[in-house]
Amino acid sequence: MFVAGIASAVIGITLFHVALGRTLRANAGVRIPFGGRPRETPPGSVQMRALAAGLIVLGAVLVGTEGWHWTLMVVAAGPIAALIVLSLHNRRVRRDARSADA
Repeated sequence: MFVAGIASAVIGITLFHVALGRTLRANAGVRIPFGGRPRETPPGSVQMRALAAGLIVLGAVLVGTEGWHWTLMVVAAGPIAALIVLSLHNRRVRRDARSADA
């Protein structure tokens, strides 16, 4: 079950980040708020994120049989990476806006 949990979590995290990448491309020149909705939501993006969340939860439950630290790593891996990607996107948008004003 542990291997199936890891596979489920990896597929879920990958799918989540594919959806995030589509959202970033659709909002290339626009800042994306951390707690809000982006201006443009690509078709299928919400469904992809919902499926990804289910796979991540399934993976966390399946690896939880081996110890709580695995569950913590599975649950934390996706959101931490997403926060980093969003931060880099917003920083790039802000930098591009400043250079356009100068």
